[in-house]
Amino acid sequence: MVFYRNISAGLGVGSAAAIIAVLVSLPLESPDDIIFNSASVGFAAIGFGGLTGLAWHWSKSDILVSRPYCASSFGLIVAALAVAGAAQMEFDDAVVFTVPLALISSIIPVIGTPIAAKSDRFRNWNYLSLVVVAVVVSVVLAGQGDQESGSLFLPPP
Repeated sequence: MVFYRNISAGLGVGSAAAIIAVLVSLPLESPDDIIFNSASVGFAAIGFGGLTGLAWHWSKSDILVSRPYCASSFGLIVAALAVAGAAQMEFDDAVVFTVPLALISSIIPVIGTPIAAKSDRFRNWNYLSLVVVAVVVSVVLAGQGDQESGSLFLPPP
C-alpha cells in the first residue's frame, strides 16, 4: 500500500463528498453564514477525506473490512458528529444544519476510500483534479444559499 495513493484516494473521495455536501447545504438554513458556508463545509469534507486516507494507510490492510480501519472510521465519524453537536452550544438550531452535512462528509469517505485506493481504474491525478473541482465549487458557492432578499433598504422609522 502506497502512502501517496491512499491519501490521494481519500482526498478524491472526500472531494466527491464535499461537492455533495455543498450542494445539500445550499437549501439548508445556516445558523451563521460566515462560519457555516459552502466553503467551510467543502473544506471540512475534503479534510475528512484526507483523514480517512490516512486511516486506511495506517490500517495496513488489503481487505475492505479490517478491524483497525473500522475502528478508526468509527472514531472519525463520532468525532465529526461531536463537532456537529458542539455547534449547538454556540448557535440555535445548528444541529439541523450540521448533522446531515457531517454524516455526508464522513460516511462517503469512510466507505469510498478503501474502494478508491484499491481501484486500478483511476490514477492519482484523477483524485487530485477532483480536489481542485471541489475547492472551486466550494469557494464559488460560498456566498449562495439562504441569504435574505439581497436588496438594501433602511428600516421604517
